[in-house]
Amino acid sequence: MQRIGIFGGAFDPIHVGHLILAQDVWDNVELDKIIFLVNFKPPHKEVFAPFEDRYNMVKRALEGNGNFEASDFERRIEIEPSYTVNVLSELSKVNPDWDFYLIIGWDQYSSLSSWYRPDLLLSMVKLIVLKRPGWQVASKLTAEAIFVDERLVDISSTEVRDKVRKGKSIKYLVPPAVENYIFEKGLYK
Repeated sequence: MQRIGIFGGAFDPIHVGHLILAQDVWDNVELDKIIFLVNFKPPHKEVFAPFEDRYNMVKRALEGNGNFEASDFERRIEIEPSYTVNVLSELSKVNPDWDFYLIIGWDQYSSLSSWYRPDLLLSMVKLIVLKRPGWQVASKLTAEAIFVDERLVDISSTEVRDKVRKGKSIKYLVPPAVENYIFEKGLYK
């Protein structure tokens, strides 16, 4: 069985914080690959760039890193709404030889009981939780999760979009290939 990390998100746009966190997981958890699963139509989040552009930015950001892979699986299966449990159920049908390790932040972990069908989800995946420094782990799920200390990277996709809209530089917030793509396509204006 291959140990596959699943890092899902809107990636609207992907930024260096996403990449740093994924690299921290790679360095601390024995995985065969980390897949950046680009959300097609996230049920709880507004997106600002079309799926194809978000997916292309992720592909560009990951170029040259054989450990990380961009996936357009959610668009190909067109599940609406694209709840994590539904997407991973379909992904496991296509890849029965994969063990899934779902990479989530501390805030997502804390609210896991409010997710759609959390019991089914937890039967399908192992959790990798990015734990904020100094935060105590107090959950009955603790034994089921792998905790990786989260590096505090204070960058958000919202900040990147706002800077673009205001005509400010996004250099060093996103990889150069992503910065070029945003400006070539006129995104977030």
